[in-house]
Amino acid sequence: SAVAAKREAEKIRGLGKFAAVLNVYMEEPPLVSDWRKLTKTRNVVVVPFFISDGLHSYEDIPRLIGIVVAAGADRDPPGSAPPATAPGQIFRHNPYTIDGRSLFYASSIGTNPGFADIIVEQATKS
Repeated sequence: SAVAAKREAEKIRGLGKFAAVLNVYMEEPPLVSDWRKLTKTRNVVVVPFFISDGLHSYEDIPRLIGIVVAAGADRDPPGSAPPATAPGQIFRHNPYTIDGRSLFYASSIGTNPGFADIIVEQATKS
């Protein structure tokens, strides 16, 4: 949810380790597609706040942030978003150069190997 994303972004922001920490969304402001206007940092990291990877992380968000396939790559025409038929490939081509900036695109937070430990910890607290 947006509330959870805002809470986690605030925690990360509070660490003081990054020039900017933004929580952005696909369908409500601030929009992920506006990342170029929202931050001026040379290096940008996008981490989807989802329990797992799927259509949004494989296709929708890459399209919104400007990741496109090169000519002759996969099956789609140049300029299209990476296809869902090669789901993990989108995360293996970092960094992407977009408008002279380096954009690193990570898999969803729920894909982290330590996520299972968090689930078990929550279950044992119940």
